[in-house]
Amino acid sequence: METQSTRYRIIDEPSKRKAILSSGYLLERRVANILRHSGYKVITNRGFYDQEDKKSKEYDVYAYKDIEIDNSGSCGIYPTLVCECKDNSQPIAFFIHDKDKFVPLIDEVMVSGVPSKIWQRKKYISIQEFVDVMNIHHYCNPVAHVATQCCTFEDKGKYWKASHGEDLHERERTLTKALENAIDDDFNNMSQWFVQGENEKDFIDLSFYYPLLIYQGEINAVHLDNKEATINDDLIIENCNHIQYNPEFYSFYDKEVISYHIDIITEAFLPTYLKLIEKEMLMIKKVIRRKKQDVMQSVNRIIAENNSLEKKPTNYRKQLGYTF
Repeated sequence: METQSTRYRIIDEPSKRKAILSSGYLLERRVANILRHSGYKVITNRGFYDQEDKKSKEYDVYAYKDIEIDNSGSCGIYPTLVCECKDNSQPIAFFIHDKDKFVPLIDEVMVSGVPSKIWQRKKYISIQEFVDVMNIHHYCNPVAHVATQCCTFEDKGKYWKASHGEDLHERERTLTKALENAIDDDFNNMSQWFVQGENEKDFIDLSFYYPLLIYQGEINAVHLDNKEATINDDLIIENCNHIQYNPEFYSFYDKEVISYHIDIITEAFLPTYLKLIEKEMLMIKKVIRRKKQDVMQSVNRIIAENNSLEKKPTNYRKQLGYTF
């Protein structure tokens, strides 16, 4: 029988500390501090509108960094992180693919801004093709194990059970929704460049997105010991610090199920991961600087096309973005 004392039990100081330390709040703060020290502008607990659930939600960390193309002050690319943070007390296991089965897709490198498409040979190509992400981006040339399935571990008292990991999948889904929302918002903000005076200046404003799930605890890569393995073969389970996760979710922008790319890393690996992003952004910057005339001609064409519209779009993403 429930008594008043059990219903209104007051938490003691050690329990408070344990509860806070086992939550993701302190992890989120540490991640934000690392990003700020690396030159990123950071927003924590950023809100967005969930089109599926029809309500406002939030995710842990949004961060971007300004990398100037030249000294004009108006031409830049922005590595943009959309992050969820989790303090996992038990390992998260990812079932990895054979490398020869991996199919790179340049549209998984998601971008927003102008010019997201480049005019070449009387047609538009994507900025991803133009800067050659197929050869320079880790989404297309994996630097870590690639996985499409994962599991968590559940304590059943007498045994441990590998389960589907609903909390993990919910965080992945939150990331993809937040990602789509951030891209929509950024495209809509591009309308500031289409007013008289602003569109007479040279500008490049491109964001390259990195959806990221950061764990404080252990993550594992799981695979069978050979390509011809059967159910009786031993599993190989190894600790790792980076998994390139490749789930499929319904996109409310594309109106279909598409493949996303989410990096899963440990907290300790974050500084190394930021160096990976820096390397990719510098290679993209070199391409844009070398071909800046082609880029600016495309920018001017995009602006002219937009300004010639009789009715302004309610969503600039369809007008300014590239459709794969």
